[in-house]
Amino acid sequence: MEKLFELRNKLNIKKIALTAIIILVIICLIFLTLSIIKHNKKNNNLNSKFISSDNSISVELSNKYNLSKYKSVQDYILELRSPNNINIFFSHKDLIENRTFNDIVSSDKKFYIENFNSYSNLSDIAELTVNGYPAYSYSFHYLDSKDERTPYYLQILWIETENGYYIIDIEFPLNFLDSNSSIINDLISNLTFSFIKQ
Repeated sequence: MEKLFELRNKLNIKKIALTAIIILVIICLIFLTLSIIKHNKKNNNLNSKFISSDNSISVELSNKYNLSKYKSVQDYILELRSPNNINIFFSHKDLIENRTFNDIVSSDKKFYIENFNSYSNLSDIAELTVNGYPAYSYSFHYLDSKDERTPYYLQILWIETENGYYIIDIEFPLNFLDSNSSIINDLISNLTFSFIKQ
């Protein structure tokens, strides 16, 4: 009987030890999982800085947009693209004398929309300030000319500086408007001009 009692105690101790080991393994897995989740969130919140080819403008944007700098085949000083069709184009133009900034942007808007076969939701020109500089913006929706089925959202931002005009075109598929609308505010908030103010 004593051996039976001793055997029972040994089995209970083994059960307790095994249960403790299982609990420790579960706790370690929970901490490991939380650590991986935290690390992934931290990496998604990191920013990438993009600098124009003429070094006059830079922007720091979240990696969540998955943007990459492209070598522009047109006259853009900076071109950013993502696999999910977010495209941002930066260009620079010299100041135009004897015309108001609003008149220049209004003419651009009229000329620009003529290049699209099909567009809708054309906004009015909105006045704003970017880093202390006067700016104007307008937007519209258009159908992609390649397949005529993919609607896009396009926002054009004009910024007037003493170094000239900076024009930024931001476009992405219209069905991602809700998830990508923050990129416009992020871009405006994180835009830096590198030229020396006179």
